[in-house]
Amino acid sequence: MASVVFSKSELEALLGRKIKMSELEETLPSIGIPVESAEKETLAVDITPNRPDMLSVEGIARAYSSFTGGKAKQYSGKDSGIKLHIDDSVIPVRPFIVGALVRNVKLDEHSIESLMQLQEKLHETYGRKRRKVSIGVHNFDAVQPPFYYKAVEPNSCSFVPLDMKRKITLSEILELHPKGIEYRIILEGCRKYPLLQDSKGQTLSFPPIINGELTRVTENTRNIFIDVTGTDANAIMDALKITALSLVDRGGELFTVEVIGREKLHTPDLEEKLAELPVEKINKMLGTEFSEAQLLKLLAKMGYASSGRKIRIPCYRADVMDWVDLAEDAAIAYGYNNFEPSLPNFFSMGQEKHSEVLEGKARELMIGLDFLEAVCQNLTNEKECFGKMLVEEKPHVKIKNPKVEESTMLRTWLPPSLLKIVSESRQAELPIRIFEIGDAISLEGNGVKEARHLACAIYDSKATFSEIKSVADALLREMGWEVDMKAAEHPSFIKGRAAEIVYRKKRAGILGEIHPQVLNNFGLEQPVALLELDLTSFL
Repeated sequence: MASVVFSKSELEALLGRKIKMSELEETLPSIGIPVESAEKETLAVDITPNRPDMLSVEGIARAYSSFTGGKAKQYSGKDSGIKLHIDDSVIPVRPFIVGALVRNVKLDEHSIESLMQLQEKLHETYGRKRRKVSIGVHNFDAVQPPFYYKAVEPNSCSFVPLDMKRKITLSEILELHPKGIEYRIILEGCRKYPLLQDSKGQTLSFPPIINGELTRVTENTRNIFIDVTGTDANAIMDALKITALSLVDRGGELFTVEVIGREKLHTPDLEEKLAELPVEKINKMLGTEFSEAQLLKLLAKMGYASSGRKIRIPCYRADVMDWVDLAEDAAIAYGYNNFEPSLPNFFSMGQEKHSEVLEGKARELMIGLDFLEAVCQNLTNEKECFGKMLVEEKPHVKIKNPKVEESTMLRTWLPPSLLKIVSESRQAELPIRIFEIGDAISLEGNGVKEARHLACAIYDSKATFSEIKSVADALLREMGWEVDMKAAEHPSFIKGRAAEIVYRKKRAGILGEIHPQVLNNFGLEQPVALLELDLTSFL
C-alpha cells in the first residue's frame, strides 16, 4: 500500500464543508481507505494499489464526496491547439507520450506539495518506479509549443536540471544528479536518451529522470503543462487523467493536446465507458438480492453515474475492467459489516496436493534419519553457486538490479546453500547433519524451469560415500522409488566417489563426497558427504 498524507483543512476546502475528525476516521475505512494516523489536523491513510486515482487529497475528496451523497463528477476538456510531435527515434527507447494543459490554476504551498506527492506516489506504484510511467509537470508560460519528443545522443544536449544551477549533459545527469543516479538503471543499455523540447529547442524534461529548472512549478505558476511518458500506452493515459483532474478539482481548466506520431490522438481521453449492469451475476457473487435500482444507488456512492440501464464508468477509474469490479464497489458501498455470514449451499471436498504429500513424507523420513531441516534463501550469487563448486556457469535467472553482491541470481541447485550453512556452523558439535527441501530455478530455452529439490549433507570426520549412499537407499526405499545408481564424474565431488541416480532413464540426482578444493573454498576442514534429488522427477 501507498501512504498518502494530507491536512483535514485541505480536504474540507475541496469538499466545501467542515468535517469532524471522528467522522473522517469512521467513513474513510468504509470507502476502503484505512486511516493509519490522525494527529491534530493531519491524516495519513493507506491506498491500495488498485486505486491510483486516490493517491492524492483531491482523489480522496472526490471519493468521499460521492460516498457521502455528493453527485458524481463529470469532466471535459477543450482543444488547446497545442501539438506534441513524436519522433521515430524515441520509439525503441521509451515509445509513448501524452500531454495535457491545465490553465488558471491557483497554487499555494499545500497544493504544490499535494501535486508532488501524487506524482511520486504514481511513480512508485502505478509507474513501477518510473519504468512503466513517469510524469512531468511544467510551467507552461516558460516554453513555446509545439513540443517535440525524440531520442538524442547522451552528450549532444545539455540543460539545467531541477535543483542545479548549471547546464550539464544527459550522461552527466546520470552520473551527478541524485535522480539520475537513482533511476539511470531504466536507461541502461540505451544508446540514445529520450528528451522533450519546445519549438525553441528549450528542454522541458529528460524522461524518466528529471525535469528542467526552466519549467519549475511555483506558487506563481498559473498554467501547467503535463507530460507523461512510458512503456504502456494505457498506463500513461490513466496517469495523465489522474494528474490533470487533480488540478481541475482545484479550479483549473483542462485543455487537450494533439499528440502526433505514427497515429494522431487528443489527450487526455475523458470518455466514460458504458458497461452493462449484470444484476443476477452480482447478486450471485455477493449472496444478495439487490434490485437494479438498489445496485444503481450503491454504485452512485462509489462515483458511478447511469445512462438508462447501463453504468457510466468514471474516466479516472483505471481499475474497473469487468463486472466483478462493479460487484466489489457495490459491496463496499453496502458495507462489508452489513453482510450476514452464511454457509455455502454446495458441498466440496479438498485434498492435499500430490507433490506436497511426497514432500511431507520425504521430510518426515529425513528427520527420522537424524537430519535437521534448514530453510535457505533462493537468492545466491554466481561465485557460490558455480565458482566455489568448481562447475561451469550455466544459464540462470539473474537479478537485474541487485542491491547486494551476495544476491545476484536465483539458485540452480541446493548443495551450495547447505555448504554455506555448514561453513557458518562449523564450530558446532560434530556431526552436522542437515537437509533442505526447496526450489531450484534454471533456464530452459526461452522459459524458466522451477523444480523442487531435496538435498542433505553430513559434515563429520567419518563422513563417507558409503554413509550418504545408505541415507539415499533408505530414503528411496521408503518412498517406494526404484532407481538405478551408476558411477559419475562431477567437478564438485571426489573422482571415483560420486554416483548418479537414474529414475525411468532420466537423471534424478547425485551423491558423493565433496571435493577437497570445494571444502577449502567454503572454509571446511572435515569431509562432507552430500546428496541431492530432483523431487520433480518422481512426480
